[in-house]
Amino acid sequence: MKKEYVSYGLIGIIAGLVLGFIIGNLTTPGGGSAPQATDRGESKSASVNSSNSGQELPPGHPPIDSGQTIPAGPLPEGASGAAPAAAAQAGESTELPSLDPLPSSSKEERAEQKYKNIQLLRGIPSERLTKIMFSFKAALGVDCTYCHIKDQFEKDDKPTKQTARKMIQLVRDTNSKLGSMTRVTCFTCHRGQTRPAS
Repeated sequence: MKKEYVSYGLIGIIAGLVLGFIIGNLTTPGGGSAPQATDRGESKSASVNSSNSGQELPPGHPPIDSGQTIPAGPLPEGASGAAPAAAAQAGESTELPSLDPLPSSSKEERAEQKYKNIQLLRGIPSERLTKIMFSFKAALGVDCTYCHIKDQFEKDDKPTKQTARKMIQLVRDTNSKLGSMTRVTCFTCHRGQTRPAS
């Protein structure tokens, strides 16, 4: 490829950009400048949030009065609430795996065989323990050190670990009372917060 062909190509591109800019500005109404309202009261289009936008609401939509807040209704059956932002970004799930222990006939490695100081989660498969811990993390919007001492997970020095054990028992008891129709998890109450909404 000759050097002069590259030069002609670059000159052509630059000339095309300049001509396009000039023609685009000349053909735009108002000489290319965006229309701006000089008076605060003037506005060409109504705000999306204004109630006098002149648009009809869909059938069954409640009337909208300016400055009025209407709480949202409950989610439809099967729909889940938005997961915490941190959980969503990290790809973590707030879905709580089963807390039920393995049958005694199972030969699968249990959590207490692999990890130290397992109290309430005895009998569950060892690989399920990590999934359960990550669901706690996502449901409360915290990291592991909220309940555990870094690199010393077996220690019971933090009061939040004792609280977590009480909450595991609460979830188990609640789910046993509710039966198989409904299942509660940490996220049911916590919704990504360390303290559930009252």
